Amino acid sequence: MKATEPRLTRAVVEWTGWGRTALPARDDARVIARFGREAGPALAKAARRLEADYSAGSAGFRVRHPELGGDAVEALAWSTANEGGRG
Repeated sequence: MKATEPRLTRAVVEWTGWGRTALPARDDARVIARFGREAGPALAKAARRLEADYSAGSAGFRVRHPELGGDAVEALAWSTANEGGRG
């Protein structure tokens, strides 16, 4: 089993806007600003991939991604449930 990766969890939360915006506001720039130009782009890309995987079938998502903390999973659930914020 993979260990939880707190930085990836924080990046997903930051990218979706969960807890910060009324609707999902997927934003690579916000992730890059928080994690820097070296790590930020890769973390934003990972957040996009994770959201696509979550959208494709959330049933087994936790099994496929044990490295994510609960906040990231909640952020992805919120962002996919509020598709009006996609952009």
